[in-house]
Amino acid sequence: MVQSVRFCYFTPMKINRMDLVRGCLLRFAFTVLLLVAGAAVAGERLEQLDLAGTRAIFPAADSLGTTLAAVPARTVFAGDDVLGWIFLNDELHPIPAYSGKPISALVGIDAEGRIVGARIVAHEEPILVIGVSDSDLQHFIAQYAGISASEKVRVGAGARAGYRGIDAITGATITTMVINQSIMAAAEDVASALGLPLARGVPLPGANLGSAPGKPAPAHLVKPDREPYWLQLWEEREGRLFILGTALALLVTMLVFQDWLVVRPRLFTRLRNGYMLFTVFFIGFYSMGQLSIVNMLAFGRVMAGGFSWETLLIEPVTFMLWSFVAVTIVLWGRGVYCGWLCPFGALQELIHTIARHFGVPRHEFPAMVHERLWAIKYLILIGLFGLSLDSMAHAATMAEVEPFKTVFALHFVRDWSFVVYALALLAVSAVNSKFYCKYLCPLGAALSFFTRFRIFDWLRRRRECGNPCQTCAAQCQISAIRPTGEIIENECHYCLECQVIYHDEHRCPPLVEKRKRREKRETRAAQISAVQVE
Repeated sequence: MVQSVRFCYFTPMKINRMDLVRGCLLRFAFTVLLLVAGAAVAGERLEQLDLAGTRAIFPAADSLGTTLAAVPARTVFAGDDVLGWIFLNDELHPIPAYSGKPISALVGIDAEGRIVGARIVAHEEPILVIGVSDSDLQHFIAQYAGISASEKVRVGAGARAGYRGIDAITGATITTMVINQSIMAAAEDVASALGLPLARGVPLPGANLGSAPGKPAPAHLVKPDREPYWLQLWEEREGRLFILGTALALLVTMLVFQDWLVVRPRLFTRLRNGYMLFTVFFIGFYSMGQLSIVNMLAFGRVMAGGFSWETLLIEPVTFMLWSFVAVTIVLWGRGVYCGWLCPFGALQELIHTIARHFGVPRHEFPAMVHERLWAIKYLILIGLFGLSLDSMAHAATMAEVEPFKTVFALHFVRDWSFVVYALALLAVSAVNSKFYCKYLCPLGAALSFFTRFRIFDWLRRRRECGNPCQTCAAQCQISAIRPTGEIIENECHYCLECQVIYHDEHRCPPLVEKRKRREKRETRAAQISAVQVE
């Protein structure tokens, strides 16, 4: 039995059973992901298209031509008349979205280079699976009817000069930007390859629209310049990225000088509470920067299918936060994110703090039950990983165990069952601090795999910790201190509360004893001095 798992680690360091299990699961999962990705083969879906699907865009269609040699598109006929051409955007411009896979839309274009219509035929986007209604999706895609392939279309461009603006889907702005970029770039390529007019209503010389579809475009055809879609997103979010970068720099400063900060409990408490408010309202509600296990699963698929910076850069705030997590998890462990930058975790902590202020009693599970409940989040993680190997859409359904979308993306405006679930977790956190984080969060479970490789161990302990002193263990908001006094690094949220107690001579029992002895000596010395003066 021992030999069957020993291959998972190569260093002779001392490890516990839970570390072995975590390490083996991580390596097994990564291996399976590579095998599945290597076996994936794309099919020629355009060739399989039938008239029923085509008539959703061209109602008068009665036949389809074969795929053209010049471009992956098919001619649509009504008798002998050419109605236009249809194509799949992801066969021309496959831009991966959150799921790590492109969103596939069937698009029709007419002889004047205008989009006739479009419809989504396949996707694995989490926000589109659960959270966005079909009517919202259809309303968004219907906006492309009548748009020329030459136009610069931008989601939410408003009255910006040189752009045609279309409405986004609430809670799915980045996804709609990806769809827009892919559809418009693909339409432009098809129009160019077929020699269709790229200037609205002005046919280009040499274009042969009826008898020879598929003829290469004239050499003098000039496409409009299009900015990389991720660059547009970064430009639009310059202000919030600056604020976020400043806040992250402040957090690093607090961590580096934590020993100076924790001996000033009033200052630390104010900074801590202020940062929690910033995390909830700026990162969570305003920037929608709540990281998710779906991000990690999608990143794994992107890495397995071929690395692309464009895929990682589609959401600037998320990219900045994940980059920060990647660095800090190596330095201090996963607690920096879970304890300071997770909006849902911060919201739970604020609720618990307010509840304690009003005298609401705290109820925690016994240590034995508490440690066994940890297993739930790891089981959820394994289930999500297994589903993601088959389909991100299936994994997204199970990922609703994360209430993040309900709270921060949709602001509780969705089906009542999701709202009740999110509110129940927040209500429980009033009496059991960070209940969701401790027992249900698959993201925290995934990040804990990497915490054991952290470089710094700056959390100070005394030899009296655990035997006999239990003060820090009793105060720890996530019960990450064993009765024997050791900090459980894989569960620690790095809130630094134990460090405040460590330096507090009114709360830390060993320091309390030293303070009392010092005060006794000072009192005795003062009495002796008073007698000598008399």
